[in-house]
Amino acid sequence: MFVSCGQRPDEKEVASKIGKLLESRGFDVYIAIDVQTILEINAGIIRELKGSDCYLFVNFRREQIGSRYRGSLFSNQELAIAYALGFERILVINQEGILPEGILRYIGINTETFVGFDDCYPTVDRALDRSGWTADYSRRLKAGQLRFSDELIRYGNLTGRFLYLDIQNGRPDIAALEATARCSEFGPIGRALTPSPIRSPLKATAFPGFSHTIFPGSYEAFDLLCVGTYSKPELSFLAPPASGALVEPETAREETGVFLNTALDVVGAPRLPITTGTWNLRYEFFAIDFPVLSVSVELTLTDRNQPRARILNQETM
Repeated sequence: MFVSCGQRPDEKEVASKIGKLLESRGFDVYIAIDVQTILEINAGIIRELKGSDCYLFVNFRREQIGSRYRGSLFSNQELAIAYALGFERILVINQEGILPEGILRYIGINTETFVGFDDCYPTVDRALDRSGWTADYSRRLKAGQLRFSDELIRYGNLTGRFLYLDIQNGRPDIAALEATARCSEFGPIGRALTPSPIRSPLKATAFPGFSHTIFPGSYEAFDLLCVGTYSKPELSFLAPPASGALVEPETAREETGVFLNTALDVVGAPRLPITTGTWNLRYEFFAIDFPVLSVSVELTLTDRNQPRARILNQETM
């Protein structure tokens, strides 16, 4: 839950109480206070907004205009960003007498207002009760179990240990349609990453295609990579090509390494220039109406028959 609130001392105190209220309801809470510079907005506010599921805006009075008041300019800017990012769960709680300016003109608000600091907390509490929001809702995709196949798997020209990653849809109401994945960057651990030479969609595990429909509250897996061999067939002619004679395959030439099982239809194309050692690979996952999920995976290669992998981090972009 992203909480946008004022930054004056009394307002911060109210925000702290609201944060504890939300935590008691099971929410993870980010309260947007003490952010002043453009760098802090870019690094903190926008990143947290992208990674949040719900948005709570507590709009305190500012300068008086006639018999009414302006709302918090900074908080209104955060609200505009949240609206642009496609939030479906936005709750606006206004202090009495605030003018509907900016994007507030275009958002339907049916919550009760509060008079002062003392009744702000109980007003928010009642609004949350009426909203029916629960902590199990998520508008994001999330990385789940990461695992290598227990045995050697043969798929097409690839034979080896496949690395699978489950992608979970936390939404209880809609499916993640056309969920696709790609390897975007990689490099030795501790060094700057470089773009992957193969950026085509990765194979949808156990499905004859390169995308999934991930149903609400469910998950599906993707083939992140294969540590093993790629059999590259070679052809020889039984007669000069001009005669129109048929050709037959010779014994396949095997190439050993780390491969991507992708939609790229080029013979020998899926190999990554990865050697023994520890590597960082960054994957991106896309689905209609979901923020992009970025997952960094650490791959350790000391024995080709026993590769190891773990998730370093994941974030919503």
